[in-house]
Amino acid sequence: MKNKTFRAVIDTNLFVSGLFAKKGVTYDLQELWLTQSFELAVSEEILKEIKATLQKSYIHKELFIYKGEEDGIVDLIRERAFLITQDRYKTDRIKKDKSDNKFLACALEAKADFIVSGDNHLLELKHYQGIQIVNAKIFVSKIK
Repeated sequence: MKNKTFRAVIDTNLFVSGLFAKKGVTYDLQELWLTQSFELAVSEEILKEIKATLQKSYIHKELFIYKGEEDGIVDLIRERAFLITQDRYKTDRIKKDKSDNKFLACALEAKADFIVSGDNHLLELKHYQGIQIVNAKIFVSKIK
C-alpha cells in the first residue's frame, strides 16, 4: 500500500530561503517539493507575498536574481504547486501579525495536513482545525 502523500502550506520566508539554499533544512524542503514527496498548496495571496519578497533589493543581492526574474519563479511555483487556493477562506486567529492568517486560510481551503513555518505566531498554535503546524526540520523528518 502506498503511503499517503501529505499536503502542506509553506510560509514565505522558508519557501524563498529554500529556492536558493545549497544545503540545510530549507534545501531539503525544496528538494522534497521538487521531487513531489509532498503536495504544495499555495494561495494567490501567498504567491503575491513571495513575489514581493523576491523583489526586495537585498534578496536580489543575496540570491543573485535579476529584476524581472520574480515572475518566472512565481510561474514555476504555479506550475509545480499541487493546489492554488482562491482565498475563499478568511480567519483572524493570529492577532499579533495578521498577515500570517493567510497561511491558516490557505491550509483550510486546501485541506492541508501541515503548515510549515519558522514564524512563532504560527508555531505557537501547534495545531489549527486539525492541521499540524511544524517547523521545517520536523516536517522534513516526517516526509523522509
